[in-house]
Amino acid sequence: MQSTPSSAAALLLLLVSCAQTGCATWRGELDDRHNRRVAEHVRDIRQTDLRELSKAPPRTVQDDLESTQLRRKTLPAPETPAALPLSIADVRMTTLRNNLDLDVFFLEPKLAATVVSEEVAKFDATLFGSVAYQRKDLPSLDSDLVQFTSESKELDKAVAKLTQIEQTKEALSLDVGVNVPLPTGGVVRLRNTFDESNKLSPQRFEQYVAGLKFSYSQPLLRGAGVQANTASIRLARLSAQTVGATTKLSAIRVLAGAEKAYWRAYGARRMLDVRAQQYNLAFDNLELVRKRVAEGLSPSIEITRAEVGVAARLEGLIVAETNLRIQQRELKRVLNLEGVSLDSPTMLDMTTPPELLRWEVDRNQLAHLALDNRMEMLELELKLAANALKVDLARNRALPLFVLDFSYGVLDRQGSFGSAWRGMWDFDNTELSVGLRGEIPVTNDARESQLRRAVLERTQRMATRAQRKLAIQQEVYDALDVLDQNWQRIIAARQNVIVSGTNYEAELKQFEEGLRTMREVLEVLTQLGDAQIREINAIVAYQIAQIDLAFATGTLLGYAHVDLAPIPLADGVDEPG
Repeated sequence: MQSTPSSAAALLLLLVSCAQTGCATWRGELDDRHNRRVAEHVRDIRQTDLRELSKAPPRTVQDDLESTQLRRKTLPAPETPAALPLSIADVRMTTLRNNLDLDVFFLEPKLAATVVSEEVAKFDATLFGSVAYQRKDLPSLDSDLVQFTSESKELDKAVAKLTQIEQTKEALSLDVGVNVPLPTGGVVRLRNTFDESNKLSPQRFEQYVAGLKFSYSQPLLRGAGVQANTASIRLARLSAQTVGATTKLSAIRVLAGAEKAYWRAYGARRMLDVRAQQYNLAFDNLELVRKRVAEGLSPSIEITRAEVGVAARLEGLIVAETNLRIQQRELKRVLNLEGVSLDSPTMLDMTTPPELLRWEVDRNQLAHLALDNRMEMLELELKLAANALKVDLARNRALPLFVLDFSYGVLDRQGSFGSAWRGMWDFDNTELSVGLRGEIPVTNDARESQLRRAVLERTQRMATRAQRKLAIQQEVYDALDVLDQNWQRIIAARQNVIVSGTNYEAELKQFEEGLRTMREVLEVLTQLGDAQIREINAIVAYQIAQIDLAFATGTLLGYAHVDLAPIPLADGVDEPG
């Protein structure tokens, strides 16, 4: 179908119109509604008006002060109906099952496995085929001038013009075969062709040709050998193992973080208990003072002093309650428990008690264990192996290119495709070719530079490995020192709690005998509370220090009846070997 001048002009006019008006489709414009929504979000900085979000009119400081003054604050029960018991074993298994960060990490090995499969597939055989039909109605065409060489004197050295007469031709060609890439770098090709060439007028002639050709091409230097051609597969496998190591490291880190969140929530619960005890004792003292003043045993100023003690402890109690909610919410986020939202009233009840035992370990043996277990060291070893492969590959690529080509084929012409295909197996018409082609760079600077870079990268990584070994050993020794320090803190804090408790009871008894003021009683009560808080902080720090020590050795902290066997990472995620 030929284009008329009017249709060509219309098409040209359409193209010019689109170019002038900025055709949105051709320019890759996004949807207008999407653009407006994005523009609304990025154009202005919005403000939040808490008055509009508040469910009730705001209250002033004076309003709340009058409503809470001299009233005992209602404390939350340690165990509520919505409490959910939780042990360290529950934390680990729930984290492995539900943690969203681990869901992301566990996909990495599967993605790396697809890269390995992709590299292995480069040696897959490829089937190819094509079919084409042609028909030509040719006019009479002038061709070349030729000179004849003939035994006939009339024709010898005669000059003539060849004229191709007006004729109709048609042709049908079929081509099928298979390409097989070899691990040696060579390529084997087997190809079967069928050609039908017919002249329909002014006279009819038919020709059927069938051919079979085998060819083999093999590099001799650059790109030759199984090692060079399978290097990408081995690099992909090393990369997959590296991803496995980093995935395990990420899993250990997330699990260690979950255990730390567990102990921080445990500490927040204990601190709230201490703050509540301080508050209740201060309020008990206030009621005692009121009773003594009413009986005339103490001056009225003692009531004011007792009220100061209650007010001073109320702030600590409020902060402790908020801190417990925050730590509970952090643990809920890490565990991602089904049916337990971040702001749900469910309280996680930590049932695993802290393990307060002092460990005497061989520091050097533990450092050696860390070098064996740390995934960072395995990751470096895998990367060093990959660097060695890259050096060999760069060295191969720096070689000259020489390729050996060989081909052999058979051909036959008959009156049909079938007879032509059968006839070629007589091997009457064969072709054979052998060749060598080469390519030698004049300077080869690019490939030599790639080789030097590969060598330098491996040297740099070896230096990194030595540096990493020292860092891991230092981390283990530092963790051991911190562990011992926190144990000493526990002993000191426990001793302080004992003597502070004895001192408080003695001061309170002397107050009842009229030998001490309430201010002095409150001072020793504060000392008792501070000692209890320091003990809780030391206990939590000791548990976290044990987790840090285990993490420094590339493991998780073991607890009795919890992890007597290795913890599986996830279904389908193997530990790197």
